[in-house]
Amino acid sequence: MSGLRKLAGQTAIYGLSSIVGRLVNFWLFPIYTYVFLPEEYGVVTELYAYVAFLIVMLTYGMETAFFRFSSQEKDLAHRQKIFSTSLISVFATATIFLILSQFWMADISSWMGYEAHPEYIQYFIWIIALDAVVTIPFARLRLLNKPIPFALINVGTILVNIGLNLFLILYCPAAYKNSDAFGHSFIQGWYDPSIGIGYIFIANLISSALKFLLLSPWMKDVVMGWHRIIFKKLFPYALPLLILGLAGIINETFDRAFYTRLSGLTEPVAKAQLGIYGACYKIAMLLSIGIQAYRFAAEPFIFSLKSGTESNKTQADIMKYYIIVASFLTLIILCFLDLIILMIGKEFREGRDVIPILLVSYIFFGALFNLSFWFKLNDKTKFGALIAITGAVVTIILNVILVPQIGYYGSAWATFAAYAAMLSLSLYLGQRLHPIPYNYRELLGYLIIAAVLYGAHRILNLPGNYTYFTASLASLMFLGYMFYREKNLILKILNFGTRNHQ
Repeated sequence: MSGLRKLAGQTAIYGLSSIVGRLVNFWLFPIYTYVFLPEEYGVVTELYAYVAFLIVMLTYGMETAFFRFSSQEKDLAHRQKIFSTSLISVFATATIFLILSQFWMADISSWMGYEAHPEYIQYFIWIIALDAVVTIPFARLRLLNKPIPFALINVGTILVNIGLNLFLILYCPAAYKNSDAFGHSFIQGWYDPSIGIGYIFIANLISSALKFLLLSPWMKDVVMGWHRIIFKKLFPYALPLLILGLAGIINETFDRAFYTRLSGLTEPVAKAQLGIYGACYKIAMLLSIGIQAYRFAAEPFIFSLKSGTESNKTQADIMKYYIIVASFLTLIILCFLDLIILMIGKEFREGRDVIPILLVSYIFFGALFNLSFWFKLNDKTKFGALIAITGAVVTIILNVILVPQIGYYGSAWATFAAYAAMLSLSLYLGQRLHPIPYNYRELLGYLIIAAVLYGAHRILNLPGNYTYFTASLASLMFLGYMFYREKNLILKILNFGTRNHQ
């Protein structure tokens, strides 16, 4: 119980940066859909898909390897050496990436179809390198249970990025045209309307550089140097995680990174469809924001548990609470989708029917994260790589087959099938090699109740604002079911809180 309370408390604090910060940042994308055309937003969607892939390559599992070996190390000096070795390794690969990219800049821009805008690629090369390096000091903050600095740095840089976007995307174009606007002459001196979506990338680059500077005090132990013996322990553990990460990122981003090439459509039409799909994908990512905060807190917490029956029971409990929260959030998003969809421009709303498919896919994704601990805790990361590769193969094959036939619906169903396949395989292998006492009846019960309540809401389909009555009723009924099933746990938590305040 105390361990779960600790996890809940840290999740709440990390949520300050991951949930509050990303929710605030989330509101930028509706602005983009109202300011830019679908084909322009398609460029943003495509390039950020490549970013995620390359950051995984440049970090190559070192973040988790750092966690694994540092959490076991009691000697402070040796732990600092592990951090130093990890950071220098990632910094070196990021530097090599920067140098090589400058030599082949023209070829890279041409291959990606951005010959007219090679500056986009230049911005992203620096964003990728900076974001890769800061993963290690961020991991160190999590390991040291420093959620407050973690949250402040994350929120601070997100707010800078948002402020720059609002200034460059909204205020500057208006002030540039209006001679009476405040700062008109100053803005006309440097602002170039033709840059357009390029200002999104410039704002991101500035915030990434600021994040690097703010984290630099947490990199001071780099003076401990690079240690070959430590690296020889870290790298074999991390290498399967690199394969896992690359395969995992294929599952997450392949549909958007290669959509224009697979669709068989002309580039403007393909970019427009990609923009529509990317906007609807963002709405589904409302669920992933909560999952991300949970992941930041759960990883160091699970690694700190001692192996044995109690650890296994804790993992089973955590899975149940995850399913409860994920099912409830999915139910709310779907029931109130008519309202939520208004946050994006009218031209983007035609893709709304992919949102339920993607939301269920994200439930699978979060459950898969919970299942991943059996191979991480037992140093059997090769199984993680096998699971991720399975998902990547499903993703690639189904995108190649379905996208030319049914467009971005094919991408959504490919994502669903990939995470379902990975979840099934991970559960099968995990229960054979490291059994966890999951209560499958309870887990399926919450998923089925959420699905039935949403189905009833859709069948009733009340007109106008009356639909929000059935949406609210469905949400309250789920909560009622949850309180009924978990009343003993809730009473324990309430009694604990009462004792603490006496």
